[in-house]
Amino acid sequence: MAGQVKGPPVASPLTTSRAVRLALVKAASDAGGLVLTVASTGDDVGRLDDLLGGLDTGLMLVGIHRKGALAGFVAVDMQLRAAMLEMQTMGRLSDHAADDRPATGTDKALCDPLLAGFLAALPPAVKGTGYEGWVDDVILGDRLADSRLAGLLLKDGDYRVLRMTVDLGAADRQGAVLLALPMQAQPVAEPVAPAKAVDWDSAFAAAVHGAPASLTARLHQFTMTLGQAQSLRVGDVVPLPGCTVSSVRLIAPDGRTVAQAKLGQLAGHRAVRIELAPPAQMHDLVGGDNAADMALALGIGEEEVLEGA
Repeated sequence: MAGQVKGPPVASPLTTSRAVRLALVKAASDAGGLVLTVASTGDDVGRLDDLLGGLDTGLMLVGIHRKGALAGFVAVDMQLRAAMLEMQTMGRLSDHAADDRPATGTDKALCDPLLAGFLAALPPAVKGTGYEGWVDDVILGDRLADSRLAGLLLKDGDYRVLRMTVDLGAADRQGAVLLALPMQAQPVAEPVAPAKAVDWDSAFAAAVHGAPASLTARLHQFTMTLGQAQSLRVGDVVPLPGCTVSSVRLIAPDGRTVAQAKLGQLAGHRAVRIELAPPAQMHDLVGGDNAADMALALGIGEEEVLEGA
């Protein structure tokens, strides 16, 4: 009465072998209605000379181009070539295995749909597997006369070879296809330089000291009416009572006086030189707004300061 609770089916990961099997089966079906089963797959890596030296003489070699240059080749045996010819001429497979014979241009033309479809189906099929990027941007080229010519035209180096054996489904006939392309260059990781220790006190001080500062050099400040200001003309003399060359004050943007300076010139330009403030004099403190400051300094009342003055 109690049944086992079944969860959602677990999706099996797509392996490289399964991906290339599906790509070849689909290409054969789309190209000529050939229904085949991939019996085995295998791959290995080796030098070009060793690869070409181990090829059977009955294979048909077709070049594979990438970016306008010959990059590799695909090889098809006699039985798979014959199966494609029979399906496209008779619509069915013969019960007898085909006799060995040299490959012809007709074989290549009849196998082109299968091979082109296989190369087009491989890149999306192997995405996320170890073959990803290995068969990108490739197109089918011309037939190569033999392995000797392939060795002269192809660049030397390490080649990955994918070998597949297929069951053709009639009279135990089996075919074979082989794909050879150069190994992908592995990206070299750039060495990461260790992070330098940062002296935050020095960095903060450098940032603050490098910040722009705006100061206003004020020689004198007084009040005049709007009418007086509008009546000023070129050549008029404006009296600055009690002002000397040492009366310059450097004013910060917030209105605070930050330093005292003396008016002068440097290289033909107006300039000011920072100087120490002179000691306070009694006559400078008495009168007006300075009475409160002097009273505070002497410790007496403001009225007494004014009376003394």
